[in-house]
Amino acid sequence: MRIVGGRPAAEGQWPWQVSLQIEDQHVCGGSLIANRWVMTAAHCIYGHLDYTVKVGGIHVYHASKMAVRVPVRDIVIHQDYNTFRTIENDIALMLLEFPVNYSAAIQPVCFPEKTFMVQTDTDCWVTGWGKLHEKDPKEAAPEFLQEAEQKIIRHEKCNEIFKKKLGTRFDGDSGGPLVCEFNGTWVQVGIVSWGIGCGRKGYPGVYTEVSFYKDWVIDQMSLASSQDSAGLPTLPLCLVLPLGVLVTL
Repeated sequence: MRIVGGRPAAEGQWPWQVSLQIEDQHVCGGSLIANRWVMTAAHCIYGHLDYTVKVGGIHVYHASKMAVRVPVRDIVIHQDYNTFRTIENDIALMLLEFPVNYSAAIQPVCFPEKTFMVQTDTDCWVTGWGKLHEKDPKEAAPEFLQEAEQKIIRHEKCNEIFKKKLGTRFDGDSGGPLVCEFNGTWVQVGIVSWGIGCGRKGYPGVYTEVSFYKDWVIDQMSLASSQDSAGLPTLPLCLVLPLGVLVTL
C-alpha cells in the first residue's frame, strides 16, 4: 500500500489494522475481522510461504507491549480471483494459528451487510505502512502506521476517469482496509487493490468492495471452523438501514 499524502496514525486509532509479514518483513496490510481471521487482497499472496500477522501496534517492526505476532495457519484465496485483463475478486482470508485476545489496541472491524453500498463523496480513511512518495524507489516503508482521508466515487465515474486518462490500467499493491465511520461505528467498505502510480493526483485508487463478498467470507470461515473444530465463527456485522441508522450486532 502507498499512503501518499498521509500522516502518522495515533496509537490505537485503527485497532483492526494488521501487517502481513514474511521473514519479519512487511509485505502487505490487512484487517482483523474476527479473533482468528484476517482479510487482505488476493494479490498479496505470493505462494506457499510462511506468513506472520502483526496486530495491535502502529510500529511495523518494533515490538510493543500491546502488539502480538501470530503465525498464519491457512490462506483462502477467492476461487475466481484473476488478473488477466482486470483484477477481479481481489480478496483473501487468513486463518491464524491461534485466536488473538481483544484489547484497546486489538479489535475487529465491522463488516457491512451485502446490501450496503457506500455513497459517492463519503469521506473514508485508508491506512497502512506503504511508501510516502512515488518518485523515490529506494525509500523505505515508514516505521509508523500512516492514515489518509479518501473521498468515495462509484464504479461508473472511476471507469470514466481511467478511460479518459489511459486505455488500460496498471497493478498497484496493498491489501489494507478502507473504512468509513457511520454514526460512530467504523465499517470496512474496501480492500486496497490497485491504482496508477503512487497516489498520483487525478487517478483514483481501486478497492475490492467488501459488502459484495460477505457470503463468501462467512462460508469460508464456517468451512474452516467445521474442519478445525474451532467453534462457530462470528463477524462483527453492521446493518445500515435505509434511513441511515446503524445497528451493531
